Amino acid sequence: MKRRVFFLTALALVFIAFLIYLFTAVQHQETSVPRFTKHKYNGERLLLYPQVHGINKKAAARINEMLEKAAQNSYKSALNLKRAETFTKDGNSHYSYNSAYNVINNKNGKLSILYRDYMYTGGSNGSDYVTLYNFDLSTGQQYEIKDILKTSAQYKKVKNYAFNYLSTHEPYAKSVSKLSDFTVNKDTQISLYDHGIYLVFQDGEIKSYPDGYLFIKIPESVYK
Repeated sequence: MKRRVFFLTALALVFIAFLIYLFTAVQHQETSVPRFTKHKYNGERLLLYPQVHGINKKAAARINEMLEKAAQNSYKSALNLKRAETFTKDGNSHYSYNSAYNVINNKNGKLSILYRDYMYTGGSNGSDYVTLYNFDLSTGQQYEIKDILKTSAQYKKVKNYAFNYLSTHEPYAKSVSKLSDFTVNKDTQISLYDHGIYLVFQDGEIKSYPDGYLFIKIPESVYK
């Protein structure tokens, strides 16, 4: 009888110790603070991209592979531009290409990085394109708009919400007076925040907005 009691007590202590270990591990994972290092792709000083450290190694590997692939694509675009480049009469290059990034959300286990490609081929302005990379820091899973909005009804609700805002606020209202004046689809860029998403419109998508890309906040209550 005593042996049985001793065995059950020991078993209970082992189980409690295991629960404490799990709780500590989860707490550590949730409070791990990611660190970012800046890199030059293939040594090119104008082609910058980040790598993340200080989190689950498998998650970091997934995230870093995706970010390095983005830089690789920028490098290929830069090479293609260089092959097509022209020169001014004084022998200076007409064309340039660079990439840069900003960490715009890093809270509650979610990460959003804005990756910007800029190309100049002459004239008064170059062309700018941004890609948002959104990740779950515990798994490395990437989120795009299609992972958040999964039905046509959800897309419609989000677009209507964005329209109601854009059509009633300046300077956007000058060029947004009907739903067809802008697009929300599976190619639309998004950023994450604690209770929803931001729609990210490219430079020139909202014609009356002259300051580059535009963020429109969409609470999750709109599409849940």
